[in-house]
Amino acid sequence: MIDRPVFAGGGGMTRRNFLTVPLALCASTAVLPVFAQTPELEGGVLRVGVLTHYKPFSFVDGHLTGFDVDVLKRLAAILKLELQIQSDGMAVLQKKLAAGEIAVIANQLITTPENRRQFDFVRAYASNQLVCVQHEDDDRDFLSLDDLVGKKLGVLANTGVEDQARGALGKSVLAYASIDLAFKALAEKKLDAVLEESLITDYHIERDALPIKVTSPLAPPLSAGWVVRKGNKALAQHLSAGVQTLLQDGSFKPISSRWFGYDVSRPNVSHTSLPR
Repeated sequence: MIDRPVFAGGGGMTRRNFLTVPLALCASTAVLPVFAQTPELEGGVLRVGVLTHYKPFSFVDGHLTGFDVDVLKRLAAILKLELQIQSDGMAVLQKKLAAGEIAVIANQLITTPENRRQFDFVRAYASNQLVCVQHEDDDRDFLSLDDLVGKKLGVLANTGVEDQARGALGKSVLAYASIDLAFKALAEKKLDAVLEESLITDYHIERDALPIKVTSPLAPPLSAGWVVRKGNKALAQHLSAGVQTLLQDGSFKPISSRWFGYDVSRPNVSHTSLPR
């Protein structure tokens, strides 16, 4: 079983490095209030940082795009804010956040104790967890890493998932530079299974019409959210209220469906098991 998280690479990491943290998703029931103007929103401008290479959440494909980017644009419209978006690596974004050059990192980071010491969190809008992915013709049950002993398991290279899988399964774990390649190998029945985030898996299934399926979660849903500087609770609450409005006004579902084929704000992920 996956019984401990791997904390690789320090604080501020995204889901990639903390996929197995067993924390339940948090929920907010706030309606959009009127807050006193915070310094970060002076002039009605929200300065935001997102990761450059984090498909499907934020990435450059001729222009900056992605699920988190679309959510960010809709949230800015709800809050009547002008966006100034910068894309970069996580280490640079953290430095810019600490220096006040940006007000928020708008990719959902995991709410680990380490991250909570560094940041205040905005309300989550997507349910995500580590899942087992198999070929659509495969009816075997893989409910834990123990069930995958002796099986060919694909993972994304240089992640906490690879570290944990290798620790349990050794050389039968095959690491891929891109998760696209792992899913392709699984579709061609060269692997028994792949371990990946449910949202990333659903994105590739929806986009590429692959003959693969999500079979079982290997960890509870992850608690995550955008982050602001520690102590800036007024801004976090303001953005959280905007997220709540986004989820209630009907504008989130089409954004989610565009990227994943279903409403990812709902828990117990896997579009194979959720009604449309």
